[in-house]
Formats: sequence, C-alpha cells, structure tokens
Amino acid sequence: MRPQNGETVYKLIHSQEMVEYMWRYTVHTQATQIPSSVAFDEELDFQLLARAVNIEIRRNDCLRLRIFRDGFRIKEFFLEDYRLDRILCKEFSSIEEQEAFFDKDASKELKVFDGETFRVIFFRGWNGKSGVYLNVSHMVMDFVAVFIFFRDLFSVYDSLKHGKPLPRPLSKYEDIIRKEQNDPALEERLKREQSILWDWVDMGRRPVYNAINGPSVLDRQSKLLHKKDLNMPFVYIPLKDSTHLLKLRLSKEDSDKISAFVEENHLSAEWLIQLCFRLYLSKINHGENDTLFWVLCPRRKTVREKRCGGTLASPMPWREIFSDTQTFMQAISQMAETQAFLFRHSDIPFTMMRENEMNLWNLSLMQSPNSMMYSHLPLDKKTFGGKTYEFSGYNFGYYVIPVYAITMQDPESGCFVFSYIHRLWLSSDDDVRAFHDGVVRTLLAGIKSPDKTLKELSEEI
Repeated sequence: MRPQNGETVYKLIHSQEMVEYMWRYTVHTQATQIPSSVAFDEELDFQLLARAVNIEIRRNDCLRLRIFRDGFRIKEFFLEDYRLDRILCKEFSSIEEQEAFFDKDASKELKVFDGETFRVIFFRGWNGKSGVYLNVSHMVMDFVAVFIFFRDLFSVYDSLKHGKPLPRPLSKYEDIIRKEQNDPALEERLKREQSILWDWVDMGRRPVYNAINGPSVLDRQSKLLHKKDLNMPFVYIPLKDSTHLLKLRLSKEDSDKISAFVEENHLSAEWLIQLCFRLYLSKINHGENDTLFWVLCPRRKTVREKRCGGTLASPMPWREIFSDTQTFMQAISQMAETQAFLFRHSDIPFTMMRENEMNLWNLSLMQSPNSMMYSHLPLDKKTFGGKTYEFSGYNFGYYVIPVYAITMQDPESGCFVFSYIHRLWLSSDDDVRAFHDGVVRTLLAGIKSPDKTLKELSEEI
C-alpha cells in the first residue's frame, strides 16, 4: 500500500529497522507478529466495543501507520483516516477450540505491504469471559504498545458505556518518528554510546553460545563442519524457522514464595528470574559462567513515550560473567547494575550491535553467540481500573532467534507464567520442559538460601 493523497513519507526509525533486519533471516513475516488477547469476567457489548475500536484508531496513530517498499528500502506513512467496518465475533465452547483458533490466526501472515498491519477479533470464551484479540505487526507495535492499545481501548469503552468524557489523548508515534529523521546530533550521540556499550559487551574475550539443551547443537555442528573450536553455531537458517509455543505455569505455592522474596528484598522479578535462567544455562553448558543473550528493552523514558503506541523497543546484548564465590544476592545486585547500564544506552540500534558482533568476533551472517531473547512483562492489577483480566499470547509459528522466553505474573491468580517460543530445528518440547524445570529448581533454591555461593547452588540443583 503506497501513499496516494500526499501523505508525508518517513524512513524507518532504528527500532523498526530491527524488525526489517529480522525479515532478512526468514521467509515468514509472521516471525514479527505479536498475537495476544485480553479477556474479562464481565459481558462486553460488542457493538459498543466496535465503536470504541474505531475511536481508538483515531486516537492511537500507530494503527494508521502503513509501510511500503520503495526500491530496496522500506518506508512508511500515516493514513489521515481509517476505520473497521466489520469486526469478527467468535464464541468458543472449549479451551482447546479457543487456543487452536487463535494459534491458527496468529500464524496467518499479516499482509503488511497491502495495508493489513493488524487484525482485531472479539470473542466470548469457553470460560465465560469476553475479550479482544489483537494480531499486530511488530513494525507498528511493540509489547508495551500492545498494552497501551488494550488499556486505552477499554478506557474509551468504559467512557462510552457510562456516558463520560473520553480519556486523555495519547501521544503521537508520528512525532517520535519525525524527531528521529535525519538528526545529526542523535547519530553522533549513538556513535559515542556505541563505543562505550561495545567495550562492555566484548569484555576482552569471545563469548560462548549457551543453549537450553546444553552443548548438543554446538557438538553436532562441530562434527559436521570438522571444527573443533566452534563456539558459535549457525542458527539463522531461514527455511528452518518453524516454532512451537509452550506455556508453563508455576504453582500458586511456589509463585507466592517468589513474590514474597521479591517484595521483602525490594527486587525486580525480572532480575531474579533472568539470573536463574543464566545460572541454569551455565550448569548445563559445562559450567560456563559467561552468558550472553538478548533482552528486550522498552526504550520508553519520557512521559510522552510511555503514553505512545508504536515500536520503540530494542534488544540489548546482556552479557554477564559470574564468579563461583559470589552469593545469590550478590549476583542479583550485579544484574540490577547491568540493567541500569544497558538502559542508559538502550537507544543504540540493534543493527549497529549486530554489525559489531559480526565484525569483532568474525561471524558469518548465520552465526550468533545469542542463544535466546528474554522479556519480562510486568502485568499490573490496576491496568484496567482494578478489573480482573486474563492476558494470553499465542504461537505465531515462525521465529528467528533460537528461543524467546517471556515471563509474567498472571494478574488474576498471582502465578508466574513462563512462555517459551522455541525453534523446533534447535530444540524439542522435552528440551524446553527440562530446561524450565531446572530454572524453577534454581529459583526455589536461590530464594531459600540467598547467601549461598553460586557454586553451592549449582551443586544443589
């Protein structure tokens, strides 16, 4: 879909270039879709909700963002006006039927170059809940923007339902895109920060690929390629990018233990869980204490950015080297310090960092030292005015990175949910379950004895 009415054309901003870059490693643009839903116990008026969706399209300009190919470049523009004349409504009689339907839609390609950047479906669930499903291109929304969409949509819906004024307008994504266009000061700052960041990531030594199923992938490729010193496998193979999604829920008892530890010690659940991912990766990869994987940073620092749709998130290369003599609590403190450092430099484009990886460590286009990407979604009970809600994600069928692990705390039950989108070519469901069980053992051992050293904990788990 190309501009036809004199709309202003923009080049992609750095966070969108990440999505374009991922398309180079897959033949499936589904790999960059975000399919999710929010459901409530109350009965929703779908006719009124349809009005709210069209108001939201006017309020939330990223829903009017369209992209097109201009030669070898991808560019974008905003429609002045757009509305949905019809929204599909579905009813489900079982959880299996509901999950199968949304998983099928999640893996159905959005025709982004034909103007289809998102799909909306209303549903009445098998469990009596009513909700909205959104499947959106990562080119126009990141995970934070998805929550902004749901939150603002239902604020509009409640305003219509109760005859109240509409909520405060959202910020414009177009303003942010316009600000980042051809800004010499921004580019100079990014070059300076890139040098600082990459000195830290490099740490003077070549990293090692740490997989969720141990060294099997490296061992297999080393034998196949007759390279005994191979420490970064070939993982970006476009025709082998099919995925499976496993959602694994912690028990209420274990979740309460983790929540209590986080609250008592004034910690972020993200630091704690990510640390345990790393400690268990170390244990199953010959005790390698050097772990590097991408962590998605929201990059929303100002009030305007926090009230804005669109894609602003960017993966950051989070590398940690731990000592066996560190205690569990000391390692958490190290995680906190690293996050603060990375967030200060989170404007560095993914494409710059990927280029640095390849140049510094002499990698081919298909190689990577990063075995996974990780995100923690801090779901808030107050997101929808205190109403109890259920958030769900779905399997979009294809992905570029070996594993994308997403953790969240279910706002309804308080239980922690671990979602693993994994490439079937590189790991099996059994591999994921075994890894998850090990991470949970690490979590429980760490919060039980936070003053034990990492070596002592590794021997326990």
